[in-house]
Amino acid sequence: MNHFIELNALEIKDSLPGATAAYFQTEHSTIAYTALKAGLQIPLHNHANEAVDIVLAGIVEMQIGESSGTLTAGMMSFVPSNTIRHHGL
Repeated sequence: MNHFIELNALEIKDSLPGATAAYFQTEHSTIAYTALKAGLQIPLHNHANEAVDIVLAGIVEMQIGESSGTLTAGMMSFVPSNTIRHHGL
């Protein structure tokens, strides 16, 4: 396993209209580098792996399980495995 990842070297995929993502997976985590257009709503969903969202720019409204909050640049969230979540910009 490579312990040093260059974000620019990851394959970029269109995940939803208005969203692109590049990611890699470990045994327990999926790490994604995602760009989202303003106004995009990502429906409720969950993943088998844990997830961490880091906001580099902009504002993201999130629901993680029963908790809701607003993330701004410099903030991050942690999503346990199989937890329902929703993103809105």
